[in-house]
Amino acid sequence: MATDAFSQQIVNLVRKMPDEAILALVKNQLGAVTGEAPLVPPPAPRRSRSRARAGAVQSKPSSVAAKRGAAPKRRPGRPRKSPAASAERQETLDAVERVVKASSGVSASEVAKQAGIPQTRAAAALKELKLEKRIFQGGDRRFARYAGDAKTAEQASANARKTAAGPAPVKKPSVKGRKRVAQAATPAK
Repeated sequence: MATDAFSQQIVNLVRKMPDEAILALVKNQLGAVTGEAPLVPPPAPRRSRSRARAGAVQSKPSSVAAKRGAAPKRRPGRPRKSPAASAERQETLDAVERVVKASSGVSASEVAKQAGIPQTRAAAALKELKLEKRIFQGGDRRFARYAGDAKTAEQASANARKTAAGPAPVKKPSVKGRKRVAQAATPAK
């Protein structure tokens, strides 16, 4: 039978497995030996987005750098946010919320000017505050107005629509200038 401790652990593990799992394992291995496709696909490894819990068994490092004690490479993606960045973000959200609630309906560009932040950051902050139901939006696109309550925001948007100027009229060149040029070109009789 099994002589070393590792083999003994494997035997004990297999003895505790349900019959269906043992059959699937054996069928899968037989398919690999005969060269045929396995009858039961091997279970996919599970990946978790959460960090490893304290006390959980870590998997063995597979790369050469990790075996030498170097830090494993991180997957590419967003950089982790530092606590300072989170605090700055919260300050931005609070500043935008103060500007919006102090007004009776304000546009996104006015929020950016009053808060002293770029328009892109103001727009992101407005969106987040709106999703958290801390502020409300009335209207959309160029008539979007933000306020502390929905009724005020809608009223501000309606006022913006009423007072909005249409497209600027296009100035045509003066006709008088053309007549003078034309008169000068024709010979006098």
